[in-house]
Amino acid sequence: MELKTSDVAARLGVSPKTIQRWVRKYDIPLRKNEAGHYLFDEKTIALLERVKFEQGAAMEAPPTPKRPPTPPRNNVPINALFQGYVEPEIARVSSRLDQLERQLEQKADDVVSIQLLHHRQEMEEIATRLTALEQIVARLEQQLNTRPPAPHEPPEETKRKRRGFGRVMGLFA
Repeated sequence: MELKTSDVAARLGVSPKTIQRWVRKYDIPLRKNEAGHYLFDEKTIALLERVKFEQGAAMEAPPTPKRPPTPPRNNVPINALFQGYVEPEIARVSSRLDQLERQLEQKADDVVSIQLLHHRQEMEEIATRLTALEQIVARLEQQLNTRPPAPHEPPEETKRKRRGFGRVMGLFA
């Protein structure tokens, strides 16, 4: 009797991929049908059962230290889980968020204070320059007022327009 990979996998309680992996890993000689699928006989199935037993023994983990059993979640009400685990975490995150917001506000206040100081400094510099310019203007006005009057030359006589001449010439144009 010859079985296909899926039949052997079902018989051993593993996946077909696991059977194929064992065949490749342990280089188990098998016949293949026309489609290229493995064909297993009783001798090969017994060999694979031994491989499964050895794999199972190798896969067994060393005994773990005893821990107190955790209560099954199905018996714990959701409110108790929420109050025991979620609420403290929310409180911690909320507290941290408040702290970060306070730090951010403090930084913003510091920045604004520095900017105000810079603006005040600039305004004082501008006020100083304005005072200096006002003094210069006052000095120039004083010099202008104390200067003797310059002799005025009589204005040149402007040529008088000949009013009628343009009208007469316009007739011939």
